[in-house]
Amino acid sequence: MGVFLAGRLSQRIGPLASLEPLEPALLNSDSSQTATNEDIPNLELYRRVWQLLERDFYGPAPDPTQRTYRAIQGLVAAYNDPYTVFVEPQPRELERDQLEGSFGGIGAWIDQEEGEFRLRPMRGQPADQAGLQAGDRILLVDDTPVTSEMDMDTLLALLHGPVGTEVCLTVERTQEDGPQELTICVTRAEIETPSVEWRILEEAAPAKVGYIKQSFFSKRSPEEMRTAIQELQAEGAERFVLDLRGNPGGLVNSAIEIASLWLSDGVILVEERADGTRQEFTATGMPLAPDAPLVVLVDGGSASASEIVAGALRDRGRALLVGERTFGKGSVQLVHELPDKSSLHVTNARWFTPKDQAIDGVGLEPDVPVASGEDPLSRALATLMELESPAETAARLR
Repeated sequence: MGVFLAGRLSQRIGPLASLEPLEPALLNSDSSQTATNEDIPNLELYRRVWQLLERDFYGPAPDPTQRTYRAIQGLVAAYNDPYTVFVEPQPRELERDQLEGSFGGIGAWIDQEEGEFRLRPMRGQPADQAGLQAGDRILLVDDTPVTSEMDMDTLLALLHGPVGTEVCLTVERTQEDGPQELTICVTRAEIETPSVEWRILEEAAPAKVGYIKQSFFSKRSPEEMRTAIQELQAEGAERFVLDLRGNPGGLVNSAIEIASLWLSDGVILVEERADGTRQEFTATGMPLAPDAPLVVLVDGGSASASEIVAGALRDRGRALLVGERTFGKGSVQLVHELPDKSSLHVTNARWFTPKDQAIDGVGLEPDVPVASGEDPLSRALATLMELESPAETAARLR
């Protein structure tokens, strides 16, 4: 069984959006689902090209795995769809970690400057406890040299691993008497990656306005959003700004749960499959703030699951959108986990807002555009203060 995704792919295979829990889903090995050599035209031609390259090429040849990966990428690219992609094992592992909202790691930020990778340990996390310091330059991870040619994904994959396992870093540390090389071993622990931050907007005083910034949609995001709303309400918040700027998406089921915290009932998302069948996804019926005035901040970086939430809240008359046109990612991917931990993402459906608006390639236009040079948050706050209730919001959207 596959996993359904509807996310925007960033340059480093960023967050995706799923309608099902993200778990390994190996391709069905049943003979009825497996293509035979006769089903694949010109497979013998491919074999012949491989053999000729093996025999005739002058110079170092790529290893067989890389040849296979490049061939698969070429096949996938022939479908001419930016979201139907083959993802190699290392970036796929990072993608899984991000969507899970936690991973086995050392608890440190990595800064890349001029070909060098430097650490910034998180306070109280394993890297900090083991004695690594801010500014330490990474030279080795276990026995693997960290060079200027290495990309960030490769380095992160080396640092990530099962909780409880050990990774040894050789670092260069600047001392008063010159640079010093140290090897420090760290036991990986579960590192949580929060996707939601919140606060009371002091600039809105004396009104109590809760500000919630969501950076992506992980498995943990609905619970984080629930906590944010409850804590802000406990502090007296009666109005809210939901900031989805720069949010590239994430798990669609998390998006549906989060929209449900603002909506009492009704449709959130409509999905249309390749065979023309359509399915509606509705609110879960457990809202925390169904009556509080709400505006949603969006921009060109708001994509996929962000557009699901923004589109649902606007179409249902629940919130005004403030900012810029969104990215326009409205397709769904079926993700097949392959035996070597790589994955194939295949577009197999598209989704629509409750009012049947297509998003893919179009995006959402804001109800309140922000002019060049204008502060988006200030504009959102001014718009919010004009609203007394969701009914008034709905009236403005008619």
